[in-house]
Amino acid sequence: MRVSVLFLLFVAQMVAANQEIKLSLSSQLDGGHSFYHELLYESLTDLGYKVSISSPSEHIPQKRVVKMVESGALTLTWLLPTPERDERFVVVPVPLTNGMIGKRILLIPPQLQSQFDAVNSLDELQRSGLVAGLGINWFDVAVWKTNQLPVYLADGEWRSLYRLISTDGKVNYFPRGLNEIVSEAELNPHLAIEQRLMLQYDRDFYFYLSPQAKEYQPIIERALRKAKSSGLLDKIITKHWGRTFQVVDPAKRVVIRLTTPNAKSQNN
Repeated sequence: MRVSVLFLLFVAQMVAANQEIKLSLSSQLDGGHSFYHELLYESLTDLGYKVSISSPSEHIPQKRVVKMVESGALTLTWLLPTPERDERFVVVPVPLTNGMIGKRILLIPPQLQSQFDAVNSLDELQRSGLVAGLGINWFDVAVWKTNQLPVYLADGEWRSLYRLISTDGKVNYFPRGLNEIVSEAELNPHLAIEQRLMLQYDRDFYFYLSPQAKEYQPIIERALRKAKSSGLLDKIITKHWGRTFQVVDPAKRVVIRLTTPNAKSQNN
């Protein structure tokens, strides 16, 4: 029996070796895409596929990315799951960052640290009046509103929020995923990583495929599940974000848990 199983695995690898998967993916000037590109390339290559990845532009704003995936101009993107996205696109139901994206660290003006020092609970954050900046179509908008936290919504390029964060303006803080915070702080030296808090909700990124690329769904799902079981996913996470745990030290932070609307299991 064991010989038969090994033979079938060998045959599957040989078949995959003769197939090429061509992916058209978005890229960003700040390198926010690099982990997802590498995860796809390495996990699919590990199954024996020949993989080629191209990007139609050096930088594509997220709002345009979603439209390009819908039209088939891009093969897929990575998004937090919502029922609307599950219906609109083809989801690959494997969480991608070990929940890092749902562990939110705040980018703030350094002068506001003393105000955040007084926050130790959701109730205190609500009463502080401090306003979060978020992208207009982000899942986080529903999370912040569910938890009765004030938000400012940026339409178009969400990176414009970096310039709007101030002590007394429209935006006082920008919640970023644990996997995003360090690199973005380094790119925006006028801002600081808030020192004490972590706002946490149970969500993770999924890959969402264009309907035109739905045939890749079972292949990518199999590749990602193997990457999780083999340790490849953890290896790539450590490569990209290992330093983050030293800089941010999430284990020592005050955790404020946020309620999520339309709760969906992430136990895949």
